[in-house]
Amino acid sequence: MPSLSQTSGFLFIPTGLDEGGDAEPKYLESVSPKQINLKTMSIISFSLKHLGLQVSHDLRINSVCIQCVRWKRKPRWLPTAKSRLFRIPERPKIDEREEIELKRLHDRYKTEVRSVRRYFTEEFAKSSATSIAAQQETKDEEEEHQRCMKVNEEWNRQVALIREKRLLQEQEAKRELILAQMTAFEEDQKKRMEEVEQIVREEKERAKFYITSENIDKAIEDALANPVDHNFAIDLQGNIYRGRKTKPTDVPPDEVEKIQIQGQVF
Repeated sequence: MPSLSQTSGFLFIPTGLDEGGDAEPKYLESVSPKQINLKTMSIISFSLKHLGLQVSHDLRINSVCIQCVRWKRKPRWLPTAKSRLFRIPERPKIDEREEIELKRLHDRYKTEVRSVRRYFTEEFAKSSATSIAAQQETKDEEEEHQRCMKVNEEWNRQVALIREKRLLQEQEAKRELILAQMTAFEEDQKKRMEEVEQIVREEKERAKFYITSENIDKAIEDALANPVDHNFAIDLQGNIYRGRKTKPTDVPPDEVEKIQIQGQVF
């Protein structure tokens, strides 16, 4: 922080107080920072002490941060001035006609305020819960509530009829769907039973040719008498010649077997 000797400009300080201890200075003195000395610092400290501030001797004052204020009135922490300590102010004298006029205006004001207050009281009583208007409003609200309840019950009845009709339709549709599924299932079971019966009949017909312990000797004799050769050969023209020892010349041309690929005969 720069000292007062390093600042520029002028500093205004109070040079004294009045005899009653008021903070208002008798006059202001402007000094240059170069003219600040111990006496000037003592005056500033004395003035700030009366303002409730404590200032040390080595205080460096910045003219930018501290500014002396000229009080418009005495601060509240200072006592009454000695010159005004026992002074009793004189009671003001009012003219009789003026006093009568002021009393009339005061009575008129009180009457008007009383009327306004009574008016608002009556208005509040009209809008309160115990007033006739409030009771009528409550009655109207109850009637409106009952009317709304009747309308709501009528709507519920109509919705119930529509719901019952819809449920009957859904039930009928579900019943028809179940009947259709049962019919389809029965037809499928019947078809499967017919297929099973057909397979059983075919197996019964094939059972006639099964080799059992009773006809095994005859089956062996038939197999030895009629040997079966599963070997065959195919030429470049797609002709099939069955048998291991069969030659192309041994098969007549009209009895030659053709190879078949995807239903086509070559």
